[in-house]
Amino acid sequence: MEQINSTKKFLVNGKVSDQPIALLVDELFKVDWNPFVEHRRYITMEGHMEIYNANEEDPEQIWKRLYFRTKDGRFQWFASHCADEHPISDVLLTGTEIKANREDWTLLIKGGKENADLLVRVPSNVFDKWHQTLLSHSSSSLVDAYIQPVWPAVPHRTNRIILLEIGGHSLRAGILTQKPALPYTFIPLLCALHSENDHLKFVASGKEAILAGKQENYNLVQPIRISEEETYLDRAAMIFLLQRVMQDMAMQAREMDISFRPQNFSVLMSIPEYMDIEAASDILKMLLDKSFGFRNVGIVRQPSLVLYSYDVTTGVVVFIGEHFSIVPIIDEFVVQDAVNLILPYGAKQIRDKLRTKLDLKGWLNALDSTNSSSATVEELLLRFLVEKCCFVAANGYDSERQKGSKEMVVELPGTSLSLKVDGEIRFSAPEGIFKPSLWGKESAGLHQLVHEAIQRCPIDSRRPLYRAIYLTGGCSLLRGLTERLELEISKLVPPSIPVQVLNSPWRRHSAFLGAHQISAASDEFPRKCCVGESELDDYLRRMSTPTTME
Repeated sequence: MEQINSTKKFLVNGKVSDQPIALLVDELFKVDWNPFVEHRRYITMEGHMEIYNANEEDPEQIWKRLYFRTKDGRFQWFASHCADEHPISDVLLTGTEIKANREDWTLLIKGGKENADLLVRVPSNVFDKWHQTLLSHSSSSLVDAYIQPVWPAVPHRTNRIILLEIGGHSLRAGILTQKPALPYTFIPLLCALHSENDHLKFVASGKEAILAGKQENYNLVQPIRISEEETYLDRAAMIFLLQRVMQDMAMQAREMDISFRPQNFSVLMSIPEYMDIEAASDILKMLLDKSFGFRNVGIVRQPSLVLYSYDVTTGVVVFIGEHFSIVPIIDEFVVQDAVNLILPYGAKQIRDKLRTKLDLKGWLNALDSTNSSSATVEELLLRFLVEKCCFVAANGYDSERQKGSKEMVVELPGTSLSLKVDGEIRFSAPEGIFKPSLWGKESAGLHQLVHEAIQRCPIDSRRPLYRAIYLTGGCSLLRGLTERLELEISKLVPPSIPVQVLNSPWRRHSAFLGAHQISAASDEFPRKCCVGESELDDYLRRMSTPTTME
């Protein structure tokens, strides 16, 4: 795909800013149309097994002993272990179903892109190892198993809808397109408040607020703060932020060559699972108020949207960002008794670990010499370092330590400064995801929490849920996380239960893509799923008591 980046740069006095802080924030909040590419780590194995030949007439020759190995997603077999690199035959394992039978120690390989139909008999002492090996290859690359955004973005032929996503620390927005598209606006949930002679005035929002916040008499305000206990909404700041978003939407409409009149548009707002409905209703009322004047509005929780971005309706949505949340969903219904709504740790603890090991004084001075907003700038800098250099020990912490990871040199955008990051801190900082005690937290690891959530679901749904674990959130982009989560959960379940963690390369924006799927599916969506001001109170009452699966 052509390198596409729709990031809108900082403007200062009408010119693009080249200040290091502006370049840093542009990097963190860019909308990158190039997929986040990963290479899954296969489990490799080789050894003797027997293959079933249904065409053999001699009963003693039905099972034939051959030498097998897995390589790059393929299952190969040879006449003997001394054979050359040319197998007798092979089959692509990607997308196949692996059925294990312990009664006769056989593994059946069926389906996939090459329509495999293969039965092998395995020595009992390595049966479980072969089973897990084949599973790692069969689930390693599910091509087209997720919604893929399409460039360029073309407006939907009938539905005029603004997709608005409120996150814990960021906001996304965009006009509904004919085919899936990434958000046009992706900004931090921040406003800059100027104070002078007891007069307060909001002067900037989003990325520009960070730049303004460096100046004297300016403070950064978060319009909405969401926690499991409560949601705090600063109405004035939120209205100011929404005004900026609407300016962006008008700009996107001009680029699409369509008119932007709010009275002709609906708004579909998506919110986190743990955000209370009262704060959400206040935002909806703002959008319907005459100051914005949208035709109608709708609201949806983000976990279900994540599943829609994979074009499925059943699975376990695992959010890994500033916090962890685990939401099992079966046929579009949230299994309320199994939900771990929010665990108040995650990305911050990774940043804290880096902070204790790195000397950031030179970088901080380059970014904010006045120290007027040093706390915010330091958090942004640490987030940048986490994204650039941290990874999860895919095969386990001890294994990674023994192997030894190389230090990494990271350059600060717009400067000649560089920083060496020790090899061990690169993977030890995120290790608290699986061992929270390393972060000083008394809690089970992420793998244990996912396992417990599935175990609280109806018994007949547990097996399919183990094969339908979907990652989302900024920290889900950590390299090695998918493999490690699969590995750790596999240790908690019987070998006969396959574990599969899915990770779309677009998972940073998965809820936004899911919102596109449901709002573009029918021309009747605005009429059936959105309401006007007169119907809003009744709509919100229904939303406050959602239908769930107990």
